[in-house]
Amino acid sequence: MTTVFKLADKVAAFKAKLELWGRRVNRGSLDVFQTLAGILGETVPEHSFSQSVHDHLSLLLKEFERYFPTKKDPRTGKEWIRDPFVNKSGESSMSVQEDQLLEIANDGGMKTTFETTTLPVFWIKVMAEYPEIATRALKFPPTYLCEAGFSAMTSTKKTAE
Repeated sequence: MTTVFKLADKVAAFKAKLELWGRRVNRGSLDVFQTLAGILGETVPEHSFSQSVHDHLSLLLKEFERYFPTKKDPRTGKEWIRDPFVNKSGESSMSVQEDQLLEIANDGGMKTTFETTTLPVFWIKVMAEYPEIATRALKFPPTYLCEAGFSAMTSTKKTAE
């Protein structure tokens, strides 16, 4: 199941790849672009061509940073949602729910449930025993629910017009 965390991981990985590719192009290596490398064959591209590719990658990275700013990473301070069993006491931004998080982290049955279900299903099961912390965790729904809600809102708006 796709979650906000998985998507944020993918965006961060792609931004890191863009940086890596830019460094490789600066060194004159275009091997990360297999089709382009195949077309160029054994010829060494001119510096201006490599510079154009590098500039394009830099602009693409800036655009990704504009749409997905590192400063607004949805994972920041919420890693306990992804894995409540590695959270260190005192590192979360919660005070009231921290006791519940410690109870969950030390519950063997919860750990088994966590390992055998998807993340949203895990937090739904936690809801019965720890409603406060589960409610906070479930504020980060799967993207399907976000997309479904957006589609419903869009169709409602179109109907109203």
